[in-house]
Amino acid sequence: MGAPVQKISPGQFRLLVMLFSVGSSILLIPPALISASKEDGWISGAIGVSVGVLIILLYIGLIKSHPGKSYFFMLEKTFGKWIGKAISFLYILFIILLTCEVLSNLGDFMTTQIMVETPKIYIHLLFLIPIMYGVGQGIEVLARTAQAIYPTFILLLFFLIVFLIPEGQLENLEPVFGEGMKSIISGAFPILTVPYLEMFVLILISTYVTDKNKVGKSFIIGGIMGGAILILITFLIILVLGYSFSSLLEYPTYVLAKKINIADFLQRLEIIAAALWIISLFFKVSICFYSSVEGVREWMNLTNHRALIFPLGICVLYFSISVFPDSAYFAMIVNDVVFSYTLLFGMVIPLACFIVIRLKNKFSSKGTL
Repeated sequence: MGAPVQKISPGQFRLLVMLFSVGSSILLIPPALISASKEDGWISGAIGVSVGVLIILLYIGLIKSHPGKSYFFMLEKTFGKWIGKAISFLYILFIILLTCEVLSNLGDFMTTQIMVETPKIYIHLLFLIPIMYGVGQGIEVLARTAQAIYPTFILLLFFLIVFLIPEGQLENLEPVFGEGMKSIISGAFPILTVPYLEMFVLILISTYVTDKNKVGKSFIIGGIMGGAILILITFLIILVLGYSFSSLLEYPTYVLAKKINIADFLQRLEIIAAALWIISLFFKVSICFYSSVEGVREWMNLTNHRALIFPLGICVLYFSISVFPDSAYFAMIVNDVVFSYTLLFGMVIPLACFIVIRLKNKFSSKGTL
């Protein structure tokens, strides 16, 4: 018996896009922006988000070209069955790698900042078990969970912002445009890569949205919401910590929350930053893992994805440790390898697919005249 048909609303899809956008980015992207553009890091972030919206528009163009059809279907329809199958297989491998990468981000953070005596593999396992269960229940359950937890996420974010603003110093934002526009523009690449070039994964779950006419709007709004949160966090880091200090930190977002001081009574509330990150990262890993499981199911032409969850979960657990053993090696492999593949799968192939689809439609319409 096949699995029941999964459906999510446009609003739920918007929340999944937003949480995916924030995901691992809330701790990793602000320091990358600040390192590249110093005091203008938040401006680089704004430029990156603006270009990121163009990438989302490309994905929306693909979705609208074959409404209700999967991305792998589009690849086979565009490039032919065998080439499309081969490209789809490479996508599946990359999504599994992306799942391992994001899970490794969590392990590195937890074992260096919070649970320093705990082996990384146990952190991964503790996190992966509920994700595997959630994926087994389907994207509909994950979407409803996102809807239920969204108010808590926004409340924590609001609390963080309100109580950090009084700790800021405006002189930390100066000089504006001190590094010049070239530095600011080049500094936008981190946020462009993570999360926007990774959002091709969301094409795979867009097929479950009930109202196909609202998929594009939800995609854009969710992407902008996530980007705005990243810009805001980057701005607060510069405002409160300053470039000189924050540039020395591996996780300035986490340190930022330590600056909260309410009448010398409530202090060191870094758990807020940790909670924001863990919530959003849970959904990013879940979406990536669900997409990899569904990708394998479709590629193998199976009727149910549940039999794939355990073996793929074991693969993710193993490779999240063996491929990304620590944060230093993670930084090296991301700079040297992952960026190139993210550009290939997130921009080059989707753009080529979109162009071929448009050309085919153009020539087929001429042929009917």
